[in-house]
Amino acid sequence: MTRSGPVLILAGAGTGKTRVITHRIAHLIQSGIPGEQILAVTFTNKAAREMAERVKELIPKRDSSSGEKAGRPLLCTFHSLGVRILREHIEKLGYKRNFVIYDQGDQLATIKKILASISTKDPKSDPQAILSMISRFRQGGKQRDAFSEPEVRALAEHVIRRYESALRACNAVDFDDLLLLPLRLFRENEEALSRCRERFQYVMVDEYQDTNAAQFELVHALTRETRNLCVVGDDDQSIYGWRGAESANLTELEQHFPEVKIIKLEQNYRSTNSILKTANALIRNNPKRRGKELWSSKGDGPLVSLQSFEQDEEESKTIVETIEYDRLAHKVAWRDQAILFRTNLQARPLETALRQRKIRYRLIGGQSFFDRREIRDFLAYLRVLVNPEDDVSLLRIANTPARGLSDVTMERLLAASQERSAPVFAVMRHTDVLASLQPRTAEALRTFVRWIETTRAPLNERSPLCLARWAEDWLRDIAYEADLRRTEKTPDAADNRIRNLHELIRELDPADGPVVPLTPGASSTSSPPTEVLVPTTPPPADLKPNSKRPPAPLVYRSSINPMDRLNTFLDDLSLDQDRADEREDTADAVTLITMHAAKGLEFPYVHVVGLEDGLLPHARSKLEGTLDEERRLFYVAITRAQQQLRITYCRARRRYGQLIPCHPSPFLKELPPDCIEDAEAAANQLVPEDSDADFFARMRQALE
Repeated sequence: MTRSGPVLILAGAGTGKTRVITHRIAHLIQSGIPGEQILAVTFTNKAAREMAERVKELIPKRDSSSGEKAGRPLLCTFHSLGVRILREHIEKLGYKRNFVIYDQGDQLATIKKILASISTKDPKSDPQAILSMISRFRQGGKQRDAFSEPEVRALAEHVIRRYESALRACNAVDFDDLLLLPLRLFRENEEALSRCRERFQYVMVDEYQDTNAAQFELVHALTRETRNLCVVGDDDQSIYGWRGAESANLTELEQHFPEVKIIKLEQNYRSTNSILKTANALIRNNPKRRGKELWSSKGDGPLVSLQSFEQDEEESKTIVETIEYDRLAHKVAWRDQAILFRTNLQARPLETALRQRKIRYRLIGGQSFFDRREIRDFLAYLRVLVNPEDDVSLLRIANTPARGLSDVTMERLLAASQERSAPVFAVMRHTDVLASLQPRTAEALRTFVRWIETTRAPLNERSPLCLARWAEDWLRDIAYEADLRRTEKTPDAADNRIRNLHELIRELDPADGPVVPLTPGASSTSSPPTEVLVPTTPPPADLKPNSKRPPAPLVYRSSINPMDRLNTFLDDLSLDQDRADEREDTADAVTLITMHAAKGLEFPYVHVVGLEDGLLPHARSKLEGTLDEERRLFYVAITRAQQQLRITYCRARRRYGQLIPCHPSPFLKELPPDCIEDAEAAANQLVPEDSDADFFARMRQALE
């Protein structure tokens, strides 16, 4: 195995790239390279956790008596890496160390604030569109090509200056900053760059074809001198060009590392050869790709099924009937079935058909746990208690629950903050501002400011603190749960929101953190008892208003102060948006998912629906010149299937209440005829008598 120098591992779909990365890490450590010098970067927290678990299994446990606890490799996402670098060095860029990370909701609120301040009446001034524009422009690379016109570029630069200034005033960063600020740090501070290079001697990158310009530059800044870069990827699965990914980072790697060693992985461990031959034939039509031919030792398997329908309701009904037939006749669990589509709108008739047959399903991309109102409110409170200068979070909670601070009052405070170039929290304490308000309003502001200062005070102390109990106490103080009960339409809806809240509160303290009961007169600095208790803050069994509270509070003992622990908690939540989906992974339910979201997943039975011109390839692709990426997207969809692949299309699809004629996707002509089976013709074939008897026997067994 190559240890030093640049390596490109071309890993086709299902060829075990995660196994290759983890074994390489284990090999490096076992050959004497300190684990702490190894960095492996991927795109999702789920993938990073899976790699960490596999590496842990491969590497023998260290002898705890030797004190060797530091020899762990860092396996994380690009954004997590950015956070680590910034938490250590961001003060060199003029920020405070307790910066907050804005999610998309916070970013949109900031954009709306900017638009309100410039009083634009332009109907095109959609906050979401402007936020996307800002992100594309800041990412650099090919994304900036869209801003070549002088007027458009000038507008983009003006809005970006206002946006970056607003974030800076709140000591906040967004997801783009988690990459852009480390790059700026490396350019402006040679010492910080040298320390990071010394720390990460061996760098590995998963899904390298998905890297954008900033990620590419960050990786190369770290490895330009050591040359110890190992990237794993597949240019045939580059499907994120619309969000800045540049597949040229992989296909043109030799331009930056001429000495790179290229290794191909072509044996697929996921699918049958009928599926793989179909995928190979399709993707050969793409130019400018690194050739590879997937194959499997699993045999040919059944042919790929292709079926057409008069319209989408018939398509959905037949797919659902097929799923139920598989369950009854072949005992195929619902969780083994997945339906893939190009756009979210295609899910509606499928959901209707599944509900009619009472089949459980999960729609990937529905409302996230972290997008729920009560969760966003709670996180906004935490962010304010960490950093009161976070204007977006402060404005969200200022009158939630109602405390006498009207929208008009908040607008006046916002205007005063803009006039003084100061955070809203600073303006709230300004005597001149308070004097300009009604006495009752001014007193409400003073009470609110005192509450923030008093509630956040324990976070800055070295004394042990159970964050979960601390949060429960101040939620009770502000009567937030009572407010939820007042504002929800039904008691059940309120109970659900309160349960969600307590589910998140339980995560404030690590499960392995030692706690001790705080008894009257006990010193918080005394040595902990021999027996270590684990903090548990379950939601109350009875969520009614008069329910009994848990017993006396627990005190969390940790060498890390509460403020840093809370910062880490908020960082993890901001970076870990795939956790809501993971909670449902074990449920027996059919998966409905877009082709983009399905990348990296696999299912025994896959239905790829809507193979029509205008859907796949999407109508925009012809205008934007991204037909090759649409073909790669179809390739990704095909290679999700393990045992059986079914492809469908319609001759008409309902849009806005009307049936619109459709034409088959041109990609269907690129599929190999010897691997494709006409589903209707196969269904009309006579079934042998013995097979018929076997079928009814299985049906009777399934119904018993």
